[in-house]
Amino acid sequence: MSAQQDLPIGVFDSGVGGLTVVRALMERLPLESILYFGDTARVPYGIKSVTTIEHFTGQITDYLLGRGVKMLIIACNTMAAVASGVVKGRAGSIPVLDVIDAGARAAVAQSGAGAIGVIGTPTTVNSNAYARRMHALDPAVRVYSQACPLFVPLVEEGWLDHPVTRLTAQEYLRPVLAEQVDSLVLGCTHYPLLKPLLQEVAGPEIVLVDSAITTAEQAAVRLNELGLARGGDVLPSYEYVVTDIPLRFQTIGERFLGRSLGAVEKVEW
Repeated sequence: MSAQQDLPIGVFDSGVGGLTVVRALMERLPLESILYFGDTARVPYGIKSVTTIEHFTGQITDYLLGRGVKMLIIACNTMAAVASGVVKGRAGSIPVLDVIDAGARAAVAQSGAGAIGVIGTPTTVNSNAYARRMHALDPAVRVYSQACPLFVPLVEEGWLDHPVTRLTAQEYLRPVLAEQVDSLVLGCTHYPLLKPLLQEVAGPEIVLVDSAITTAEQAAVRLNELGLARGGDVLPSYEYVVTDIPLRFQTIGERFLGRSLGAVEKVEW
């Protein structure tokens, strides 16, 4: 195994939501080491200006590149929507993936009727990033987007199958489902935790596109194409770096990851 193959995959997000992508990577690529960065001191990004998001994203990219990674994954829809160009510009020859591109590709590939729903944070929906990417892949596809600002706090509260969450989902999904979509993109890394409830509300005929799973699949393909996949029988390492450790971080983080976080490193900017 080469030194480059042994390097970790760098995954980053504005907070803890990107841990759903880490979870999918662990399941799809069990040999790969992962270095996760969550900007927990400055979350949420969704209410900040594009210039500020680009600046913060550039800082995180430089940090991960300095630590040594073989691939960068933008696990935050807001970052991917407005700052993916910053990451690619700094990464050089390091491959860069993001949840929007992965989700858009998967949705277009499997959509039969060409009518796709997208749910996300207001910033992601307002950026129109999913629709632009899908139309670049297939100009004929019809995209119906819905902002769901209450889902993030409900998930972080742990109300994954709560009557309030169910009523909220019914309200949010009603206009999207009225357009006869055949698939629904979960355009926020918090939303995979709501998959059972969302599937129940949407109905069994609607395919839920989980950007975390599609990103992990895309990462597997790219690593193999580039000859960067890690082999051997040495156990992978998982490192978690944050800019602040809020009181509830461990609880929320382990809910997203589906396992113990272990040691968490805090960095000061």
